[in-house]
Amino acid sequence: MQALYAYNQAEADNIPLHEKELLKSIYKTEELFVYFLSALMEIRNCAEKTLEEAKSKRLPTKEDLNPNLKFVNNRVLQQLENNEGLKKSLHTFKVNWTEYEELMKKLYSKIKTSESYTEYMTSGEGSYEEDRELVIRIYKSYIADEELILHRFEELNIHWSDDWYFINGYVLNYLKEIQASDSAEKPLPSLFKDEDDDLDFVKNLFRKTIVNNDEYHAVILKQAKNWEEDRIAFMDFLLMKMAVCELEEFPTVPVKVTLNEYIELSKSYSTPKSKLFINGILDKLIPSLKSEGKIKKTGRGLKE
Repeated sequence: MQALYAYNQAEADNIPLHEKELLKSIYKTEELFVYFLSALMEIRNCAEKTLEEAKSKRLPTKEDLNPNLKFVNNRVLQQLENNEGLKKSLHTFKVNWTEYEELMKKLYSKIKTSESYTEYMTSGEGSYEEDRELVIRIYKSYIADEELILHRFEELNIHWSDDWYFINGYVLNYLKEIQASDSAEKPLPSLFKDEDDDLDFVKNLFRKTIVNNDEYHAVILKQAKNWEEDRIAFMDFLLMKMAVCELEEFPTVPVKVTLNEYIELSKSYSTPKSKLFINGILDKLIPSLKSEGKIKKTGRGLKE
């Protein structure tokens, strides 16, 4: 959607160039995934550094000299530190939190005073499952929605503000599925379910929405008889054109899925009334396209 919007706003209609930027932005989400994981690692490193500094006090306490290392030795965090694929990605993307050391110290201070952290630190040796549960809680409470961290990511890539919600879910799934038996060589999960199929979908939706723009425009206007064209928001037009493209060109995507997805997008990216308008137009449009034989779904449970 964003790539198509940018294409329509550009002076030159260079489809290959815009497609290249689209694919680049998709692959950049892998970098965001790595940055989110690295925030967890940085908090652990901050904890370790804090404990070491306490030992160097002029008059260290017994607790300073013999600190509780349970969090620093958290097995899930240690796995992240030792994962070869993550190490490589950190190097490739040049992940660095040096400028945000104070932020990490503040987050660690908040974490230390939380009830879940206190219970964890005083529960004895504990289990791998307990380690994982704490890491997930820390991620949810202190990283996923932390405005200062998100601001840091926006500085790195302006488009990440729209990707963080998806990647947060991706990170949480990864943390929930990580196992004690996982080796350091176990690769990070792929962003794609099937890379070739996923990229084909992206490219075809992007290209065909552009190529068939005039046709889709006319089809939509036919169903919007009571609306003057200049009163229809550009984003509403764009979302409906994408929906028509998906309905006609992607036989394995259920009609209801297409309808729901574009209505959801309108809630975040268009006007308050757009969801009702788009729903109404597509509701009238779908039977018309079916009667013309333009919607042909294939696959289990999809045949009309």
